[in-house]
Amino acid sequence: MGGGSWSACPARSSASPASFDHSPSLSRSLPSSPWQQMAAFWLCPHVEGRERAAVFLPLLIRAPALSAVLTVLTHTPTPRIRMGQDALLDLSFAYTPPTPKAATSLAPGPPPFGLEWRRQHLGKGHLMLAATPGLSGPMPAAREGAVAFAGWDDDEPFGPWTGNGTFWLPAVEPFQEGTYLATVHLPYLQGQTTLELAVQKPPKVTLTPAPLIWAAPGEAPPELLCLVSHFYPSEGLEVEWELWGGQEGRFQKAEGQRWLSALSHHSDGSVSLSAHLQPPPVTTGQHGTRYVCRVHHPSLPALGRRAEVTLQVAGLSGPSLEDGVGLFLSAFLLLGLVNVLGWAAAYLATSKDSVEKKTQ
Repeated sequence: MGGGSWSACPARSSASPASFDHSPSLSRSLPSSPWQQMAAFWLCPHVEGRERAAVFLPLLIRAPALSAVLTVLTHTPTPRIRMGQDALLDLSFAYTPPTPKAATSLAPGPPPFGLEWRRQHLGKGHLMLAATPGLSGPMPAAREGAVAFAGWDDDEPFGPWTGNGTFWLPAVEPFQEGTYLATVHLPYLQGQTTLELAVQKPPKVTLTPAPLIWAAPGEAPPELLCLVSHFYPSEGLEVEWELWGGQEGRFQKAEGQRWLSALSHHSDGSVSLSAHLQPPPVTTGQHGTRYVCRVHHPSLPALGRRAEVTLQVAGLSGPSLEDGVGLFLSAFLLLGLVNVLGWAAAYLATSKDSVEKKTQ
């Protein structure tokens, strides 16, 4: 889980930071005397690594044998979810109760707990979901179709116990990204961890004109337009123009004037833009080269996404302008010859019929 350090935490109480008061019901649900002895100093860890956790450990002065630890962690602290897909935010927690001797005065089995999921984005905070498995009482309605899989994984009489508080959010949209704070409440204990949810949508890349462009030696090919459409977020997009192949058979950056259009915004929160390239005049050595528009974006693999067109230099492959004129004249002469032969055949047939009538 990575290294970390310990420091003194601010004083904590059983009060919940949310707008509803389920923590008092948690502390009232168990005998008060053993738990009240746990009100002492707290240590909080600063943990860094692939897994993000918060551990709350009371250090007891009056009753050193009576100790408890609550650990709250996630295996996916920075989930990246494609726009329109469901987000599953992993959360697990473990609770080590007081020593078995002291725990005999408590009710057997895992204690009731409270679970909160909150979102903070652009300076605003929202309570997304609250649950208190095993306890009755009104709870605020979940927002945006959110569901939590809240419960203990085992029911041993004296612990330790592990639990699950994984959060499910259907069909995420850009406004739902941000910092998600998960808090687990136990009697006189509280632990929390954070996740940074990012919503992404990979761009579509199309290049026009395609699949071929024509130019005579010394002339510039037509302007190339690379449409990068329906992607999110708008940050982190890069467009590169490349030139592949030709007689040299190598890769190089394409030369020419290039520019980007302004962003176009769509109703689903995604954006689009177009990249333009005006290639310089071509030479015969560039025949068969490919102009490539390559797009890089955080939602794409390292090589990005590409679209390409092939350059044909007139006179080296396929019909040139002169070849086209020659073919047109040849076809015209051939058509005239066919018409003349048709007229001759019709004339001979008519003459033959006239001769036969005279002989009769």
